[in-house]
Amino acid sequence: MSLIPQHFIDEVLARTDIVDVIEPRLTLKKKGSEYSACCPFHNEKTPSFTVSQTKQFYHCFGCGQHGTAIGFLMEHDHLSFVEAIETLAELNSMEIPRESRQNQQKQDDLKPIYAALADAQTLFTDQLSQHKHAQDYLKQRGLTGAIAKQYGIGFAVDSWNSLLNSLKKKHLEKTLIAAGLLSDNEKGRIYDKFRDRIMFPIRDRRGRPIAFGGRVMGDGTPKYLNSPETKVFHKGNTLYGLYEARQHSSKLDTILVVEGYMDSVALGQFGIANTVATLGTAVTKDHLQQLMRVVKHIVICFDGDRAGRKAAKRALEQSMHVLKDGMRVDFMFLPDGEDPDSLVQKTGADEFRKLIDQATPLSSYLMQSLQAENSKDSAEGRTLIAMEARELLKPLDATHAKLLKKQLLDEISLITQTDLQDLDVGKTLPAARRPKRIRSYNRQRQLEMTAMRQAIAVILQQPDTARLINDDLLVKLHPLPGGALLGDIVDICREQSSINSAILLENFRETSHFESLQQLSAWSPPPVDMQDIETTDDSDKPAQSDLSHLLGDAITQLEKQHVSARIEQLAQLETSTGLTDEEKTEMKHLLMLRT
Repeated sequence: MSLIPQHFIDEVLARTDIVDVIEPRLTLKKKGSEYSACCPFHNEKTPSFTVSQTKQFYHCFGCGQHGTAIGFLMEHDHLSFVEAIETLAELNSMEIPRESRQNQQKQDDLKPIYAALADAQTLFTDQLSQHKHAQDYLKQRGLTGAIAKQYGIGFAVDSWNSLLNSLKKKHLEKTLIAAGLLSDNEKGRIYDKFRDRIMFPIRDRRGRPIAFGGRVMGDGTPKYLNSPETKVFHKGNTLYGLYEARQHSSKLDTILVVEGYMDSVALGQFGIANTVATLGTAVTKDHLQQLMRVVKHIVICFDGDRAGRKAAKRALEQSMHVLKDGMRVDFMFLPDGEDPDSLVQKTGADEFRKLIDQATPLSSYLMQSLQAENSKDSAEGRTLIAMEARELLKPLDATHAKLLKKQLLDEISLITQTDLQDLDVGKTLPAARRPKRIRSYNRQRQLEMTAMRQAIAVILQQPDTARLINDDLLVKLHPLPGGALLGDIVDICREQSSINSAILLENFRETSHFESLQQLSAWSPPPVDMQDIETTDDSDKPAQSDLSHLLGDAITQLEKQHVSARIEQLAQLETSTGLTDEEKTEMKHLLMLRT
């Protein structure tokens, strides 16, 4: 998390003109209300890179790169987030107020959560020392007391309120809930989230516990239970064991990535402590970027089954976004039916290290993957291989991996009998043939434009349209997918009278929504048919750039979705418990609205 206050980030963006940031770095040409240039992130001859002063946003229709002035500096100048803010502040002659000195409020709000998590870890480790059956389970899994201490492993007793009773004198219930230690059900009952489980603290790079993973000792479900997302814990960018790996050696050169924390601890028990786990999630760009700040060689371990191969393909795609020349990403596939824990128990540390050393290099796995479904023995197969290779390699245009890209293209050219070096890897379909959908950077994940996304996209691009959404409507839409996010966006717009698109978007940079919101900010709405807009006077017709009518269309569709969802909910209640008179009246009213 940045140490720069959000209010300062908003202010520096309000004073920044994105054209002033980009123009010294690119040759921009005025084209209508926007500027255009050849994209700096992929090779092209016809300009597809546009800069909007109105939105304070850039977008390339060729490779899909887009963002604010901050994002451009991060991608083009390869700056960190803080360095980009510092550059913009200097451009605007502004002094950065650091939270570490002047604005401690946010950090102060997190202190009780960190304290509660630290006390919970102490409680769990104390309880492990008092319960022999939990100790016996760890011994059966081959773990010693020393390794349990090294990883801070503990035990949550089989009780609904043990942690609550132990910590409530020191911590508020709301703090324990915010830390993910307690659950609050629909009836208002508050109880311990973790019960009768071996507890694994998930620590940040400073060694502070930010969450826990709990594993059952028997046949209970779920087998693994992680803390929920909190203000200090975000599963998608957290790696279990990274702190422990760095503590084990200050000169790490290789890190092994496995799926679960039990695998990581088991390998640590055998002296293979340079191991981290992704907490059961897929390997992401965030994971890889974190590791590349620590080591130059990453080995990702997968099961050898179909699911493992699919996960490996996904990791290959993610690697393309972060690879740099001099970095290595290898793929290690386990025998069927084995996981790292079971395999190291059978083979021992030396044999397991040999398997790590024999891991498949990314280049070799790329070639295997390209030929897995398409034969190089036919012209059609070679064409399909070349097409897939071009898509996979596109992200390398925006990274420092030019030498690697050239080597990969040379190898693929031999397979396909096509000189891919002469082809424009960033080339896309003509605009008339391009699918009308929002694409992510890697061209894999695609966002279809739903009514909720259209509403969010309009407000992102014209924040003043948030005034069209009142509190009653927000309450109705909150249960719908994306409704909570829409509410957050409207709240931010209401709080800042002079907000623009870039400021609004940057409020979500450190959230899981940021990538999708960037795509929605780049959405090109369909042209307005002026004859379809009913007005009493020609002077009342909206300008082509006014998107409020699209927000109105989206709201109409969302209200219909709300009505249908509520009718379905009431119908289920009628079947199970029956309806009250008030609910019957509501049902009749909703049915009339739907017809």
